[in-house]
Amino acid sequence: MSESEKKTSDNLFNSTMDSSLRLNEAWLAGILASAMDAIITLDEGQSILLFNAAAEKMFHCSATDALGKSLTQFIPSRYRNSHLSHMENFGTTNVTQRSMGKLSPIYGLRMDGEEFPIEASISQIEVDRKKLFTVILRDISEKKRLEAQFFRAQRMESIGTLAGGIAHDLNNVLAPILTAVELLQMRIQDESSQRLLNILQTNAIRGSEMIKQVLSFARGVEGEYAQLQPTQLIKEIIKILADTLPKNIEITFSIAQDLWDVSGDATQLHQVLMNLCVNARDAMPFGGKLKIDAENVDVDDHYARMNVGARPGKYVRVNVFDTGVGIPDQNLAKIFDPFFTTKEQGKGTGLGLSTASSIVRSHGGFVSVYSEPGRGTQFKVYLPATVASAPAAAQMSRSDLPLGHGETVLVVDDENSIREIIRETLTSFGYSVLTANDGTEALAIFAQHRNEIKVVLTDMMMPFMDGPATIKALRKLSPGLKIIATSGLKANGKTSEIAQLGIKSFLSKPYTAEMLLKTLADVLKDNDAQDI
Repeated sequence: MSESEKKTSDNLFNSTMDSSLRLNEAWLAGILASAMDAIITLDEGQSILLFNAAAEKMFHCSATDALGKSLTQFIPSRYRNSHLSHMENFGTTNVTQRSMGKLSPIYGLRMDGEEFPIEASISQIEVDRKKLFTVILRDISEKKRLEAQFFRAQRMESIGTLAGGIAHDLNNVLAPILTAVELLQMRIQDESSQRLLNILQTNAIRGSEMIKQVLSFARGVEGEYAQLQPTQLIKEIIKILADTLPKNIEITFSIAQDLWDVSGDATQLHQVLMNLCVNARDAMPFGGKLKIDAENVDVDDHYARMNVGARPGKYVRVNVFDTGVGIPDQNLAKIFDPFFTTKEQGKGTGLGLSTASSIVRSHGGFVSVYSEPGRGTQFKVYLPATVASAPAAAQMSRSDLPLGHGETVLVVDDENSIREIIRETLTSFGYSVLTANDGTEALAIFAQHRNEIKVVLTDMMMPFMDGPATIKALRKLSPGLKIIATSGLKANGKTSEIAQLGIKSFLSKPYTAEMLLKTLADVLKDNDAQDI
């Protein structure tokens, strides 16, 4: 082979190799960019050399800010020593038990200070006699939330089974007592004995009624289902309330004209609504307002994920509002637990709400509750409608909803699950999202990104610094800032309070993706119109 032929052959080989390398690099870059899990490569000193798009999303940190920094900034401080020890041992032995799905989860730390559970796997290679470590991380926050719901459901089922067995035995105990009391009342006529027997009979009957409630809770509340129009049921309850509630409680109601039918047991649904209304009465010992309204709603996937036990579809929603004392935060998570009550001894069994919840679940529905101490409580009962249609999530396509164009939205809410659902929804529809878990953090983030943030979506009820205080502080920093307020209460003075703060847009929790996206689009459109 001549020198020129050899040179041509070498050039062709080098060109082929370069092309192959570029192809491999593009292929690898594509994998890293599209990977659902965070992929991070480190050197021996734990400095970050590679930080893919999923890692940016997971830790709320750009690759530019992460590269060259230590991985320990993404690990809670109490776990850093054990992490460094593990990495040192792995670097020496190349042996690790840490692989995806094995061992207990570890915890990551987002840049906003939020800790979250992750699963991890790790590998190492040697390049130019230098060790490189690659970790693959998976956020399992949603998985842990679902596990917690599943374990709670199992626990409730076990309690129900136990309670059912005890209630059955207690019925056998009380039956002869009640019969014996009736016989003694006929045989013993003196006034003192009759008084004692009446007390005995009253309490035995009360115990029997409690057992019926326990059995209703334990058996899953079976009933005779029929096609029902909720309008008539609600009107019957309102009539009873008007005749029985104290005159210092004002009752109002609003029922949609075209309310859908539901399939259910009228007696059981009557029990549910009466229980909620009686609880509302008890929460207003000095009077107040009780409002009942009913409307048709479409529950999409976004909306369903904000409510435990919900599925996308069409529902009739019955809302029961009161302006009572409200439910303290520490009690809110317990109110549907059997036997939990805050009433005085002898005035409550703690089975009313647990039985009501069980009835609604047996009808395929769910119940949500929102309360603010001193402002009142709102229960929302969702009953599946019997209209023949596909689930709401399937009916509403992406093309039907307004898209964002990269605008930055600051989401402020103390509920992590709500923040993440809103982030996921808005990101999917073209927005950039920043999140804060209270007003104090929101102000710090706004100060850093004030030129980027176009809209703030803030909850009105938060610890440390609530919605109204946050809105006032944001208005001082940026008087023209667009703000959307959200709250679980749309009554009880909220409307006037929001108007006084200069807020024109309001979303009542929980809301659908459609409601969120359309409200956001309207606010941004209004902003654009003012800029012209």
